[in-house]
Amino acid sequence: MGGGKEWVLFWKHHVAGNWNGIWKAQAPHKARHLLWRLCRGCLPTRYRLLERRVECNLNCPVCDVEIEDEIHIFFMCAVARDSWCAAGLSSVLHNDAYQQSNAMDRIFAMCSNESSDIVGRVAMLLWCIWQNRNDKLWNDNVQTPRQIGRYAFDAWSDWYSVHKLQSNSESRTTEAGLVRWEKPALSWVKCNVDVALVPGSRRTSVRLCFRNNRGQVMAGLTQWQQTMMSSGEGEG
Repeated sequence: MGGGKEWVLFWKHHVAGNWNGIWKAQAPHKARHLLWRLCRGCLPTRYRLLERRVECNLNCPVCDVEIEDEIHIFFMCAVARDSWCAAGLSSVLHNDAYQQSNAMDRIFAMCSNESSDIVGRVAMLLWCIWQNRNDKLWNDNVQTPRQIGRYAFDAWSDWYSVHKLQSNSESRTTEAGLVRWEKPALSWVKCNVDVALVPGSRRTSVRLCFRNNRGQVMAGLTQWQQTMMSSGEGEG
């Protein structure tokens, strides 16, 4: 009987949805975890707190105009909407396919229709919106929508570039014919170049490393190029 009760309890709390789409999103774990909490109804918005019988002011801490629920703080608040635009995601926000009445259905719809990169950018933006809300609530600090959107984009781009480099490095080490770095000839310097393309950003990340004939690092450089180019062009 005990096992049967546990089985019923499990399915009672199961929520159907595209959970794999959340965990496959190309974003830091903290951002994907926020999506999970949002879809599980775990974020302590003021409306959610009232549902849990916690007495509090219902107005949004950021705009102080509307009731703060998940839809308002992430999708309808003027600051949030302008942040989507600043992050280059306004077309996702206004997409007719993502106008469901609750945040969970909107997130699941995005996970089903958008690439894992776009879902990752959305996750990072929502995380930044939530952090800004908390900073305003507890510290009375607030950022402009442009600051929120640009930080979300830059933070995601930096994470994506590092993640891509790590993935490429791991895949290379598993190849049967592993190509190892070789020292240059005496009095020569070798420059290794790696390029990462960030989809949808029209930016390219370029990294260079200079080493001498003893394999010692002499100099390095990391920079963003404000243009899109192929791997061959970037490395050239």
